[in-house]
Amino acid sequence: MSLASNSESEIRSAIDVWLAAVRANDAAKIAEVHAEDGRILVAGAPVIAGRAAIAEFWAGLLAATNDTVVFGPTTIDVDPAGAMAFEVGTYAFKTGDAGSETDNSGKYVVVWKKIAGEWKVCVDSLVAD
Repeated sequence: MSLASNSESEIRSAIDVWLAAVRANDAAKIAEVHAEDGRILVAGAPVIAGRAAIAEFWAGLLAATNDTVVFGPTTIDVDPAGAMAFEVGTYAFKTGDAGSETDNSGKYVVVWKKIAGEWKVCVDSLVAD
């Protein structure tokens, strides 16, 4: 298996951990998928920086979305050295009470970096549709 395909497989495994944490409503576990200095970029909001802030962001998102968050990559590109990668994908979730829910969807770019042998999210940038 090539370095790029092995790295992509490792990143997909990290995404699986992230998605399992979303399904478990475990914001702390989601934050662990991110680098210690990881950042989330959301339009109209300050940069969300560091694991504590990322956990707080995800706790709020999970509480507001009632187990409806889904996301997944459409592409993952790994640099030839296998140290960094980027993922492009789509996301969707619903907010609001039953009967008056609002659909939210969009695209995202995640920058991954291999840190101490593990792939970690350095930047997660969300763009709403």
